[in-house]
Amino acid sequence: MNIVICEDDIKYSAYIKNILEEHITANHLNSKITLITSKPDEVLNYVYNNSEITIYYLDIKLCDTKSGLDIASAIRRNDHMSPIIFITNYGEMMPLTYEYKLEALDFIVKNNLEATRKKICENLDYIENRQQAGYSKCLNIKNKQKNFSVPFDKICYIESIKSSHKLVLYYDNGMITFYSLLKDVEKELDSRFIRCHKSIIINKDKIVNVDKKNHTVELMHNYRCIYSSRCKELIK
Repeated sequence: MNIVICEDDIKYSAYIKNILEEHITANHLNSKITLITSKPDEVLNYVYNNSEITIYYLDIKLCDTKSGLDIASAIRRNDHMSPIIFITNYGEMMPLTYEYKLEALDFIVKNNLEATRKKICENLDYIENRQQAGYSKCLNIKNKQKNFSVPFDKICYIESIKSSHKLVLYYDNGMITFYSLLKDVEKELDSRFIRCHKSIIINKDKIVNVDKKNHTVELMHNYRCIYSSRCKELIK
């Protein structure tokens, strides 16, 4: 799993980085740090161009016009799956994370270095274990590239990319790419999913409208998929 750190205190940023790297190496974890920056725009650029589940460690107050809360809000508009952990000197700002409905995993106050180390390690273990073990009523993906779980009720559709072994999973306001075969993924899904096309599986619960003339299905969150004529009655 990717890790992004946004912290404007260079020494503290290095402290977080060292904790994570030591813990990842010592425990043979799959996570890796992909971005360390003090600039919110660099994180936002990553968010807008990233399709992988990522752990975000965000300082709330940054030397910029944008805050950690602004970054987290942008993350949640694009990605409802990635864990967000705030690290800050300002414990009184915790209520704002609820007010903004950011669904943060944790809120760490910097006043105690050892307590911070303990929390960072505990959170990373929790996230790794959750991803590897998976959830009930979830699609659990485990391969050499990625380990993640997506609840069935968040999946809109899954599509195979032509001439490759890569799939794209579209969920509520986001997407994830991974290597697998559609037929193998189909076996892991429940009855709410149907194969509407040789390259597409849709979640019936997400259907908003069916365009019979153009053989397309409109799903929640403005997703559209084609369906084959052999699935016409099933779609109906």
